[in-house]
Amino acid sequence: METLLRRVVLVGLFALPFIALFISNFLFFPFITGKNFAFRIIVEIIFVAWVYLALMSEKYRARFSLLLASFVAFIGVMAFATLFSENPEKSFWSNFERMEGYITLLHLFAYFVVAGSMLSAEKLWERFFNVSIGVSLLVAGYGYLQLFGLVKIMQSSVRVEATLGNSSYLAIYMIFHIFLAAILLARRFENKGLRYLYIGTILIETVILYHTATRGAILGFLGGALLSAALIALFERRRPLLRNSAVGAIAVVVLLVGGFFAVRDASFVAESPVLSRFSEITLGESGVNARLVVWGMAWEGAKERPLFGWGQESFNFVFNKQYDPRLYAQEQWFDRVHNVFFDWLIAGGFLGLFAYLSLFAAALWYLWFHKRAEPAFTIEERALFTGLLGAYFFHNLFVFDNIVSYLLFATVLAYLHQRSAGWKAPLFTAEIDRGTLTRVAAPALSILLFFSLYFFNWSGLASAYTLLQALKPYGNIAVNTQLFEKALAYDSFGTQEAREQLIALTPGVLGSTVDPAAKQAFAGLALSEIEKQVNERPGDARSMMFLGTLLDTTGQSDRAVTVLTSAIPLSPRKQQLYLALGSAYLNKGDTEKALSNIRHAFELAEENEDARLAYATALVYAREWGAAEKLLIEGFGTAIVPDDRLLRAYVTTKQFGKAIAIAEARVAASPANAQYRVSLAGFYVDAGRRTDAIAALRKAIELDPSFKSQGEYYIGEIEAGRNP
Repeated sequence: METLLRRVVLVGLFALPFIALFISNFLFFPFITGKNFAFRIIVEIIFVAWVYLALMSEKYRARFSLLLASFVAFIGVMAFATLFSENPEKSFWSNFERMEGYITLLHLFAYFVVAGSMLSAEKLWERFFNVSIGVSLLVAGYGYLQLFGLVKIMQSSVRVEATLGNSSYLAIYMIFHIFLAAILLARRFENKGLRYLYIGTILIETVILYHTATRGAILGFLGGALLSAALIALFERRRPLLRNSAVGAIAVVVLLVGGFFAVRDASFVAESPVLSRFSEITLGESGVNARLVVWGMAWEGAKERPLFGWGQESFNFVFNKQYDPRLYAQEQWFDRVHNVFFDWLIAGGFLGLFAYLSLFAAALWYLWFHKRAEPAFTIEERALFTGLLGAYFFHNLFVFDNIVSYLLFATVLAYLHQRSAGWKAPLFTAEIDRGTLTRVAAPALSILLFFSLYFFNWSGLASAYTLLQALKPYGNIAVNTQLFEKALAYDSFGTQEAREQLIALTPGVLGSTVDPAAKQAFAGLALSEIEKQVNERPGDARSMMFLGTLLDTTGQSDRAVTVLTSAIPLSPRKQQLYLALGSAYLNKGDTEKALSNIRHAFELAEENEDARLAYATALVYAREWGAAEKLLIEGFGTAIVPDDRLLRAYVTTKQFGKAIAIAEARVAASPANAQYRVSLAGFYVDAGRRTDAIAALRKAIELDPSFKSQGEYYIGEIEAGRNP
């Protein structure tokens, strides 16, 4: 039994690096969900097996270290943060897009304990690192296929993301493995074959890191490499070749950075999709400004709840409450600060942030200051692990973690823990007789494993699979409705995402030509579900915005006004809410209140062109045509702006001359769009310009031959003096 369970644990541990290759195309969020479910399932299996082994023998039991204590403190603080969270359920479970939450922290801690206890021999750790590096080469190979155009890049046209689905995730994944390869290179430097293998790995993965074009990660890597090289150059005395190599590395990094700044204005830099991103790193660049604004919002939120924060997955409450209208051009519903340290400050307050930082502090303590009879680490290991932690720390200033980077960080911590505490006596030394193990422990642990596999994974897996099926086209919207109902019936942690996908599809379904009863059933389900969402989480402005917009879309403007008015105190400076409320008032026929709300939205950030157009549209409905034209000229240099909302407003108020001018501008901007010409023909008919209407229809037929029969019918009606 001991041999079998030991093999189960080791096989599970060595399988974990392979989750980086897993893309679950059969699940919603295929780059995220599959990896996370695989991680959880494997960890649950090996943890239960390890517990039984630890009960059997002292040699498998955990030892004390500051790293273990820091991790326990972190888990403890976040338990309270989850309990007192703004949304405890989501703080525990997270969602499909992130799959973090307190449940992931528990699994990471379980992995840390198992790896730190079971990989007790240095050879095992070296094999584990080699397996992980081998997998990283496969991931890098996938990245090269993307670079050569053999596999499509999903995130953008140039920034590779390989099997991780996000170039930032791939960047930190490469950084960890470049440093691990460098650590093993330092160990095996005298072995020529291994030396070239690790050097080759470093070069291959550095190229992929470069092509992720992730500025924070690349700068962190350069800084970490410089730090490692400087430490080796300062403290290495036994191996002159390594010391000289470190000095050479410092020179290379300095030359690279200095050379780039010398040529940053050159044409080849501007033409490079990677180098151009680095030439734009200034405080005036929009992306950096957006981060600074969001960080400021996070700081205000942290001051409001300084002790235990808001709970994991709760930054959306802070973002909405502290929303800054200057972010109008950014994503409107941030769920991350894009800074790991601010994220933990929001999630766990100052206690949570300090507990998280204590993991770095404990790691550095063991690397540099822990006293033993024999040094636990060589100078090269100390320097390279320090550089790795430094690179990861800097990278975390600009992005957020994912399961792969969490796993690698926990791996490094487990390794440092085992190297520093593996020689100590176990925390638990009592002997347990085999009869008790067989009669009590084995059945209890079996039940625990079954419970965890089912409770933590089954409903989420089933829901993620069914939701993806619900999003596919079947030619029968009733099938989609049934699949959405099935996905929602699992009542998993992905229910909110299922509801939001349902709502996102509803306007398209309502505007389609499918069976009216099927459309009504689909819209009814969407409305029912988003109402449940608002009732379950009444303080979420996002859900209330979705409900209000859907009510307005389905002709229930009175209810939409009530819901959106209630949402505004939750996010008092969000332009979207005021614009949506103004639209609802317009549909309700209350032009005065519509104008008031839309004007306020515009005044929050006048540089927002969308808000300017909405305000001009409201002025047209209010028949303040002069004010509308002035507003448009100030913002666009002309009163003729090809915008559908403005066009509808001029048609509704029977300003056909303006409507025709906008329709003509729209045709000029998109001359190949046949539908625009058909719409223009309709406006010509309304204005009595029948010859122009016929010419527009003939051009539409020329552009779209499938429109010929209908277009010729319209032409015949116009020539006969009738309005088709």
